[in-house]
Amino acid sequence: MKEYLKYSGIMLALILVQKTIINFIDVTEFKITPDVVLIGLVYIGIKRGKITGSIAGFLSGLILDIFSFSFIGLMALSKTVAGFVSGFFNENTKMERYLNSYIFILIVTFCSLINNTVYFLFYFQGTNLVFFDIVLRYIVPTTVYTALFSIFPVLFARRRRFAR
Repeated sequence: MKEYLKYSGIMLALILVQKTIINFIDVTEFKITPDVVLIGLVYIGIKRGKITGSIAGFLSGLILDIFSFSFIGLMALSKTVAGFVSGFFNENTKMERYLNSYIFILIVTFCSLINNTVYFLFYFQGTNLVFFDIVLRYIVPTTVYTALFSIFPVLFARRRRFAR
């Protein structure tokens, strides 16, 4: 129970950072920002599994939906799918290797690609944008920017490991 409270606190802090500070580092004219909540969600999914990852994704996505005043449930859906997919990497023998190496960046990239595809394809449903435009303008840049930000937890984990 104590561990779940810790994860809840981390996710709430990441949601707060996502909605306040991250907006200042947007790129391109489409205001692309990294998804730090997704990075935390992937960490939880790898540590605790599919069900916990899905629940954490749904709750964090719902909170983000409420704060963004957009389609209620769309972010919850995309984060739930990403949390579930990250839970597939919950293997006791490989968990530490996944979390402390470049493999974490690859997992975040994969989950971010899935999250962004689900989100943006539904978000732009009924607009003039074709699939290729959505992929090039929104899905790929957001995925790459999130992957670049996922380097920081890996560097932090390595630094802690070498400090011991």
